[in-house]
Amino acid sequence: MDGEDRTLRLRARRPRRAGERGVIRLPDGSEPSGAAAEHRREVEEYARQAMVSSARAHDRAAALLEGMATAHPEEAELHLQSAARHRRWADNDRSLAQQYGPRRTEPDRT
Repeated sequence: MDGEDRTLRLRARRPRRAGERGVIRLPDGSEPSGAAAEHRREVEEYARQAMVSSARAHDRAAALLEGMATAHPEEAELHLQSAARHRRWADNDRSLAQQYGPRRTEPDRT
């Protein structure tokens, strides 16, 4: 199944209305107290954990590439360049996790 077809089908099931985004409503139409804030904190924590996990994966990939550079001297330069890219991506993921983690209420706009 094509991803675009799946996306269209999912959109067709439940269209979004203006102002509906991020608001949790009870069956009687009222908003639960604190539920929306709690949901937001859970989502932010999940996103932060995903970024930290991504940073760790990039660190592991960089370590593997550095090991490959010593094992294959003829391709060492290419492996070291790739390892450096993975280290940069890991640093970027860590900074994003810290910047947009649940401790912050709103991201800085620069």
